[in-house]
Amino acid sequence: MEVLHRQRRPLSAEGQAPNRPRSKGRADAVPWPHKRFEPTFLIYHKPRCYAMTKWECYRCGHIFEGDNTPDECPNCHYSLTFWIEAGESTVPTIRNFVKTDPLIIDANESVLKAAQMMRDRGAGNVLVLINGEPKGILTERDVLYRIAADDLLSSSIPVRKIMTSPMISIEADRPLSEGVQLMAKHRIRTVFVTDHGKPLGLLNMRAIVGDQFRVAKSLEA
Repeated sequence: MEVLHRQRRPLSAEGQAPNRPRSKGRADAVPWPHKRFEPTFLIYHKPRCYAMTKWECYRCGHIFEGDNTPDECPNCHYSLTFWIEAGESTVPTIRNFVKTDPLIIDANESVLKAAQMMRDRGAGNVLVLINGEPKGILTERDVLYRIAADDLLSSSIPVRKIMTSPMISIEADRPLSEGVQLMAKHRIRTVFVTDHGKPLGLLNMRAIVGDQFRVAKSLEA
């Protein structure tokens, strides 16, 4: 039996192709054996764009965008142990990180008492008062380097002998990056914070780093 090449319909005995059956009642019916196919639509899904976190170098203010921060600032080439998260609309200020209820001690008290206070409260610094006015800062590093390292008797040495004075201070409404830059400049970890010239509290590097760790953990989650 011969077969039509294009339409694949068997020839009749007379050599003619059989009549094509048409559907009744429809003028636009498609001839046999063709079928009508519904058009296929391809739906394109636009890939999601996730905004990367912006980080600020506390030394020069350079903004880095990415999920993983480099160990060195691309701008000032300073080796960084951490970056400050840069906000889009609001800039974090000193006021957001200052400790307004620091430990306080009189300058004539012993270093031993100051160390015991820091141990009991889990603090790393204490604000030193002279005649009721804040005049200095004593940190755990001061006790370590100036007392323990020299094998001195802490109970016989007054706080005023080893406290840091005069204090490096900054206004509470200044950007946090300025506070960190101030610490880096003077190679200290604690600065005295004022609010329009009035004592407000202490800003410590530990509080800043602790907050950035919390930010990093929230990004991982």
